[in-house]
Amino acid sequence: VKIRLGCEADTVNCCDIVRAVREAGASAVTIHGRTAQQGYSNNADWTLIQKAVQDGKDEGFGHIPVIGNGDILTHYEARRRMDESSVDSVMVGRGALTKPWIFKEFNENETWAPDANERIEVYWTLANYMKDHFGDDSMGRKKAFKFLPWHFEFLSRYNPYQEDKFSAQSAEKPLIQSRVTISTDDLSPLEI
Repeated sequence: VKIRLGCEADTVNCCDIVRAVREAGASAVTIHGRTAQQGYSNNADWTLIQKAVQDGKDEGFGHIPVIGNGDILTHYEARRRMDESSVDSVMVGRGALTKPWIFKEFNENETWAPDANERIEVYWTLANYMKDHFGDDSMGRKKAFKFLPWHFEFLSRYNPYQEDKFSAQSAEKPLIQSRVTISTDDLSPLEI
């Protein structure tokens, strides 16, 4: 079962919902650390996720895994969130859409900085996955063409967040849009 903290800030009820789905027999619970109303505008609240983990242990449901979700964009953030909140695992959403090799980084415990040839290989693999998933007919290509430009735009400007430079900053500013201020003064229109 996947849930959010609640619908709105004044109706946060994730611990009650987690308790109810555990009692109903859920085999695992994933908690997204924001309300539906917040969307992606606030930092994920991992303290509430940690509270749900602890409540489960206190109530005899420690055997049911809790998976945390929200603001996981690097391998070191995933590990830090697991350590700090005691979740059994993390779920990566936007981090995997924007950086599909995040799982490689997690497995190898290091940031991957792909060169131009490796990026092209990622593009090629992604295009082939989309072809397999959506099909190679006109409808399948239409669906893939909705996603490919977004991925290509991101991947063409990808800048790795090295742990030694960004780990502390990512703890202070979990939302990617708040981490780095990039001056566009010296960039051409094609680079912006």
